[in-house]
Amino acid sequence: MLLRRIYDPHLAQASYLVGCRATNTAIVIDPSCDIDRYLEAAASEGVRITAVAETHVHADFISGVCGFLAVQPVRAYLSVEGPESPWMSTATLVKGAEIVRLHAGESFTVGKLTFTVRHTPGHTRESLTFELTSPATGTKLLFSGDFLFAGDVGRPDLGAFATDGMTLQEAVDRLRGSLAALDDLPADTQVLPGHGAGSECGKSICNIPATTLGIERVINRAMKHHGDEGEFTTAVLAGATEPPPYFARVKKLNEIGARAFTELPQPRLLTSEEFALRCERPEFTIIDTRPWNDYLDSRLPYAISAPFEGPFGATVANYLEPDDRLVLIAPRATVPEIVRVLLRVGVLPESIDGWIEPRTVSTLATGSFPTCGIDDISAVHAHELVEMGAASCVDVRTCTEYRAGHLPDAKHIPYTHLRVRVGELDRTKPVICYCRGGSRSARAAAFLARSGFTAFNMRGGYWPYAGRGFRVEA
Repeated sequence: MLLRRIYDPHLAQASYLVGCRATNTAIVIDPSCDIDRYLEAAASEGVRITAVAETHVHADFISGVCGFLAVQPVRAYLSVEGPESPWMSTATLVKGAEIVRLHAGESFTVGKLTFTVRHTPGHTRESLTFELTSPATGTKLLFSGDFLFAGDVGRPDLGAFATDGMTLQEAVDRLRGSLAALDDLPADTQVLPGHGAGSECGKSICNIPATTLGIERVINRAMKHHGDEGEFTTAVLAGATEPPPYFARVKKLNEIGARAFTELPQPRLLTSEEFALRCERPEFTIIDTRPWNDYLDSRLPYAISAPFEGPFGATVANYLEPDDRLVLIAPRATVPEIVRVLLRVGVLPESIDGWIEPRTVSTLATGSFPTCGIDDISAVHAHELVEMGAASCVDVRTCTEYRAGHLPDAKHIPYTHLRVRVGELDRTKPVICYCRGGSRSARAAAFLARSGFTAFNMRGGYWPYAGRGFRVEA
């Protein structure tokens, strides 16, 4: 048997290529929209993808299932335990492609591998887990999607948020029942989840690629307490942040049928003159992937500071408006991967207008384009402004961090929620943004400056401020 985890570190999302060596056929579980990488992986392994499967309707990335059906003669195995997505009845399928909707307890085969379907609702109504017994070792494998993670479970509040007609309490109850239904499985059952540490589909996912039920029965608080309704509810709901705003847009795209890409779009390289013109037009959003200090040197008025690292995809997706046209500041070598991540979070390829090298931007003459009001300030300077009432504060950390201590009268808005809650901030005075270390608040300050605020990023974050003995609240 072939088992290959294909991981996206920017969204902490895992797909799985599972193949039958006897027949050289394979299935992809939970593919994203850039399906070229699965086709390349299958070719390198000497197998042919004959099937795809989806554990649930995703809200954090664009699915590749609909796209696979449009270009490859595959069977798509999807849940019948929730409402039918509109695309299923309208999609144009390539010859030989087929949609198969699965009930709990049913099985399907890929070559000589047999997968059994478990209905595991809670994170979403329709959620499925695919159970497979390894032909070599006899070990059971669970492809659990967003139901069960290493050290965590899929957030039931996202299930309620994403599913019409299911209340939060119903989602919690269904998740508890789904966990209880695993009690019959042996401790060495391997769990292969759909996300790793950093995904907002869970609260505190462990940074390991796989786990076992035996481990989870010891370390996973929700699993340990599924027999106690009160303890379980506290375990899965306490400390949860609001769902990221871009989830609603991506889920809708997946319901209506998103495109897939067998080859990446290639944005064009802009000249200095073309770039400078776009910097003056508000319909263009500059995605500046350079380090924060380089961003400050330019202070472009319609730019988002989004260094190309862990949270890049979610940062950009949560800050964009649907009709934004994008210009990338990025090294040539990173542009293809940046485009991949943007496609996965729902950016249309035609909205990516072009890109320019960072070194070209740094050589443009001062005054080539207008600049925006943004700056780094120290904890001491921030304290002076706060005490004089000369600035307001926004805490862009998580709920747990905020409750542990915050600046006096600070407004709490997690940095990924600023676009939808920017109207809550006072535009009559500068805004000081802060987080734990200064990275999230830098992105927040850049977004506020783009939105017309005078914004400051407090260097070093909350703890240098609190550590100096300045007044804080809890």
